[in-house]
Amino acid sequence: MNDVKLKDLYMGLPDGEVEARDKRFQELFFDPNNKYNEIINSNEKFLIIGSKGTGKTYLSKYIVEQSPSKQTCIIVDPKNFWICKLINIDEQELTNDYISVLCKWFLLYEIANSLLNKHRWLKHLPRCKLNKLRKFMLEYNDDTFYKIVSLSTTNNQEITGNLSHGISHSDKLQTSNFQHSAGIKTSDGVSYESTRKRFFDLIDYFEQLVFDCFQINDHLLIILDDLDELKKEAGEQSENIIYNLITAAKKYNFYFNSRAKSLKIIMLLRSDILNKMQGNHPNLNKIKTSCSIDLYWLLDSTHDKWDHPLISMIFHKIRASCEPYKNRSNKELFEILFPESIDKKNPLDFLLDHSLGRPRDIVTFLNCAKKEFPERTCFSATVLKETRKIYATDFYNEMLNQASFYKSSAYSTQCLKLIAGIKRPSFSYSDIQTLYEENRTSYSEIDNLDDALHFPYELGAIGNAWKSKKGKHRTCWYYKIDAIDEVDLSQNFTIHYGLRKKFSL
Repeated sequence: MNDVKLKDLYMGLPDGEVEARDKRFQELFFDPNNKYNEIINSNEKFLIIGSKGTGKTYLSKYIVEQSPSKQTCIIVDPKNFWICKLINIDEQELTNDYISVLCKWFLLYEIANSLLNKHRWLKHLPRCKLNKLRKFMLEYNDDTFYKIVSLSTTNNQEITGNLSHGISHSDKLQTSNFQHSAGIKTSDGVSYESTRKRFFDLIDYFEQLVFDCFQINDHLLIILDDLDELKKEAGEQSENIIYNLITAAKKYNFYFNSRAKSLKIIMLLRSDILNKMQGNHPNLNKIKTSCSIDLYWLLDSTHDKWDHPLISMIFHKIRASCEPYKNRSNKELFEILFPESIDKKNPLDFLLDHSLGRPRDIVTFLNCAKKEFPERTCFSATVLKETRKIYATDFYNEMLNQASFYKSSAYSTQCLKLIAGIKRPSFSYSDIQTLYEENRTSYSEIDNLDDALHFPYELGAIGNAWKSKKGKHRTCWYYKIDAIDEVDLSQNFTIHYGLRKKFSL
């Protein structure tokens, strides 16, 4: 008899960053396609891409957790990128070349800071290369850099200003490679004036200085997390920033690795954002193909439902946290926990139909079931069917959250409201056109119906549906790897199962 109740099961958390704080994190981590080894052991791989909720941050936390003690790990939050502040500067000055230098400078600054922190005792030696780097970093520190860059975009002349606090007179005399002197009296009576060169005139010097200071025994890992956030922070310039960060990271990774030096810059990016950038950056697909790993969970060759990666992930976490199930196989756990079909559909297909093929969806759905039916011992047909009502709201909100990267909240909400207003699971273009035309005032944010259908198709809210020549029902979902990029307006549409209870269907 099975005495283990749903409330006793741990199946993970929707937020990978929160789950990574669990003391059992290393045991709970699940990597069905060995992506960790692929990115760590390959010099070429540095991009982790995947849809929202596929585990990019989760994998990056594991990479940090597993890093050797001699390695310095830095996780950079893009919401604090000073590059994003530059969107208020005249956009005509923000050329691609200009942004390219900014991105290189940003990465070099992170590397330089790490080196100076590690070798604090060496950087004060007069003839040490690190001492030169220290002086450079003091002159162009992160507190004053934005002001320097802002001025240099509106004035092609060199920028005049006082030196940063803490630089001695002897230091000043050694910084002529990035300053000019001009005759002002300082507090010690010495005539001196500092004129900073424009930062883009110094990028080669800064780069070479960092290269020279990085030694064989330096081990550094830099992770740029959630680059998708740049979409919000930098607006129209976000694509150029992301692209130039990628190319700069590739350059520095390859440079150091070719010299047997341990530097790795890893970047996390949503696959839908990367795919949208392809048309504007001809070399991007080459970088994606050669330098990325893709977290895609629906690419599965197994025929046994209990060995599907998403189900295997759930069972792995259950075994790691529940002693009675510790030695149970996937097949045994499937038979115990998912004993019934649901409306003639096996439980795996039911869960996949209510998801976008991501770990976050499956974890959220099963945790909803656990919360609503804590005393049950399995995910019966009744439990799963009743859970749809609660889960649908989470699924809807997650979709709105994803939509916010591209459109306003009002537009996204009205697009979903439009397809909800059809009041049936499937519909044709003429059906939705009639509804739209008859209720124009309710959809003031929508000025193009075709676009208003393409957008929810990209979100996964709707898919195309048709019958094959053999009479079988077929559907096409944008989030699947074999889907077409554009919605087919000549075909019927179907509303995602995860939304149907939200729309009272």
